[in-house]
Amino acid sequence: MADENGTPEAVPGNVLEGEHLLLGGSMEPDAQGRPEAAWYGDGAGEPAAFREGCALADVGGLVATCISGDAADAFVSAVFTCYVPAPGRLAGALALMGDGRVAAPVLLAGLAPKEFCVWCPAELAAGLGEWMRGIAAVESGGVAPYASVEFSHGAPLSTTLMLAGPEAADVLGDYLSEGASLPGPGTLANVRLDAIGTVVMRPEVGSFAPYLVVVPDASARVLWRSLLSFQSVVPVGTSAVWGRVAEEVPGLVDFLDDPMGRRLPADLGLQGLLRPGGDFIGARALDGAGERTEG
Repeated sequence: MADENGTPEAVPGNVLEGEHLLLGGSMEPDAQGRPEAAWYGDGAGEPAAFREGCALADVGGLVATCISGDAADAFVSAVFTCYVPAPGRLAGALALMGDGRVAAPVLLAGLAPKEFCVWCPAELAAGLGEWMRGIAAVESGGVAPYASVEFSHGAPLSTTLMLAGPEAADVLGDYLSEGASLPGPGTLANVRLDAIGTVVMRPEVGSFAPYLVVVPDASARVLWRSLLSFQSVVPVGTSAVWGRVAEEVPGLVDFLDDPMGRRLPADLGLQGLLRPGGDFIGARALDGAGERTEG
């Protein structure tokens, strides 16, 4: 459940845990204690699924928060480190505190010129929500620049499935109605996969552009089992997923595993997440390489 600001009342568990155990998944807690399938069996063949066929993974829960209002674009520009995404575009970003510590890594989408949606890992959503509401309430000299900004929860608690590999588009395409299409790299779309309403996103991590399917928890088990019915689909654990991400951006996985309250390592290579210039909150604290070390 979520409150009126889109913040979950409790950190969710893993609705697919039983499915992972049936497949021989080795369950390990992530940095916030949520059980995840780190690998299946001995995991030896999982990396190959990204090159052959279609890798399928449960990569956790996301909480969506909608941001709207006349000052929404200015607010998004101040709070997040990426360029403000145009409608239909998707960007990876960080929300930084004033001293450069990380409130949360997020996916940020443009829905309309004055409307955005931010997806945050469920375990960090409460902290991010509090941080955003604090910034929106800022007033200086009788001026409240973000007074028009409003927040609402974008969807119920959801499970995020990742599909990647040369067969991923064909697998998802089998669920589409005639005339429907999947989003291209760096974009997102509301996509109905047969009877299940989902949000499909394609973030870009270097040359890696997987499909992230955000599906309501109530439908996660049905879709998971359906996807596994394809001969080309191979379940992979989070170890293989983050191994693939690490190939593109070395060091990023260690940071994402425990981002809250950390400063950015100077050699992390987050050019895709940090726009040039110092016009976002926390940018000044990142100016010196020494201040980008772990806090």
